[in-house]
Amino acid sequence: MGTAGRNFLELVKEDKILTVAINNPPHNYLSSGFLAELFSLKEVLSAPDIDAIIFTGKGNVFSKGADIDELKSGALAVDRQMIIDGNEVYTFISSISKPVIAAINGACFGGGLELALACHLRVCSEKARLGLPEVSLGLIPGLGGIARLTRVVGESRALEMILLGDMISAARAYELNLVSRVFPKENFVGHVLPFVKTLLTARKEAITEVIQLVTQLRSEHEAPNIVAAAEGFMRLLSSRVT
Repeated sequence: MGTAGRNFLELVKEDKILTVAINNPPHNYLSSGFLAELFSLKEVLSAPDIDAIIFTGKGNVFSKGADIDELKSGALAVDRQMIIDGNEVYTFISSISKPVIAAINGACFGGGLELALACHLRVCSEKARLGLPEVSLGLIPGLGGIARLTRVVGESRALEMILLGDMISAARAYELNLVSRVFPKENFVGHVLPFVKTLLTARKEAITEVIQLVTQLRSEHEAPNIVAAAEGFMRLLSSRVT
């Protein structure tokens, strides 16, 4: 599976595993173009001939999040639609009934971490750093990060990470259960692929059933909270720009 027509995503399929790499060097910012391409991938991600999906970043960075300069320079209506579409596709990713794994190969900040949080599992390189720094920029996480981080690490840890804008190490992320595995930086992908293939050794129908049951355990308040956070982000962005 090639990259024809895509400027910000690189897709590679191997043994029914689809790897989606963010390709916007050097920081792999999540531009409006990236979100549009990701939004257009929903049918590809749902295809029955794909048993698992890996999200990662090209180079040594997963993603440093949104390009704030782009947000500040764009029309507010465009920014609003970008956030709406971004939230829709992140929520779609979180609801896919096949394993979706974030392979965090380096810096993973802001919207990048929010994408990783939308995945079912997160593994990272020993040199990765993770954080949601939006509050330090006068904003809040606007792509579901507040709700999903709180679910994953608990209320007090999530509040501390978000309010302090902490950039935590891979070891700390593992302690907080933010990631489930930490692999060596050297040949990182060579560790991730066998891990994912091991997940897929179980019967496909059983894997699907487990993922559906786990996702059904999410609080009924999560979806409304994600929408409220997106609205809060847009309000803060508007007042910051003007």
